[in-house]
Amino acid sequence: MDYKLLEELANASAPPGEEDALHPLLERELINFSDQLNSLKTGAFYAIKRGISGKYTLMLDAHIDEVWATVSGITEEGFLRFVSPSIDRKVFPGSVVIVHGKSNVKGIIGVKPFHLFKEEETKKAFPIEELFIDCGFKKSEIEELVSVGDTVTFSPSFERLNGLISGKALDDRVGAYIIIEVFKRLKRINHSINVIAHFASQEEFSMLGATTSTYLLKPDLAIVIDVTHGYSPGILPTEVFELGKGPVIFIGPSVNKMLTEKLLEIAKKFSLPFQSEIGIFSGTDANSIQIVESGVPVGVISVPLRYMHTPIEVVASEDIDRTINLLSFFIQEVDTSFLEELNG
Repeated sequence: MDYKLLEELANASAPPGEEDALHPLLERELINFSDQLNSLKTGAFYAIKRGISGKYTLMLDAHIDEVWATVSGITEEGFLRFVSPSIDRKVFPGSVVIVHGKSNVKGIIGVKPFHLFKEEETKKAFPIEELFIDCGFKKSEIEELVSVGDTVTFSPSFERLNGLISGKALDDRVGAYIIIEVFKRLKRINHSINVIAHFASQEEFSMLGATTSTYLLKPDLAIVIDVTHGYSPGILPTEVFELGKGPVIFIGPSVNKMLTEKLLEIAKKFSLPFQSEIGIFSGTDANSIQIVESGVPVGVISVPLRYMHTPIEVVASEDIDRTINLLSFFIQEVDTSFLEELNG
């Protein structure tokens, strides 16, 4: 497990529309393991490793954007008001954030002291209109650095917790890390299939990157690597998945049955622990990839993650390693007869 690389990926700030901040890091890690690299104007990034036959192409997809807020106003006292389509307002108080203005400005999200609450205020979450970011500046000073419309992300918070990992943006930098590590293994694998490492933009907003890149790259099949909800107290066990018990393979009508069965078969063949998620739509880039042109067979593998869309998301390192193993074995084992049947 390359904790240093995962930390670098997770700590980078790349909200939707600003994913190109991660491109130099992706290029650095993949340039010696790929036959082709390219940045796209959507903010997506991809690398290609050609196979022995080169007849069919697999796309591995993970999104590199993260949850964010947007500056919506500046008060007379110099505090920043904000809105967010992807973060629960109950998470914000006490958070440390980065405001991406003319330069990056650190701030904290505060509320009035508990001692000054009215009784009815103790029973509910603060409306987002009452929250603010305090960057420590007067209005005239902050206006030189920040404008309405600038993005806000959680400040880096990477920690190792006895085999677990906590930090912001592990949704879905974990997926990006997994794909990078799979690509590094391809030098040691005799694979007939071409493999695309696709790092999608705007999954948290519109799934734009996955949609447009699929039109461009035209894969014959795709596997999306994302996160799913991990168990913590207060949640029904039927709604979540255990950390440390392996990746989660999605099963349902919105993913390709034959591809999913192949993933399950390979996990069993190589005695790789895994879990299964039964559903309709996976809530991932798969929803967009599968409907491009005549349709793309798609599968979904997820890493269980606690506290999604917060600055302290938590995953298990062993689930990450097992996902890398599963994808590596899949690429090694998949043959022309399977791919021809999959594609009719």
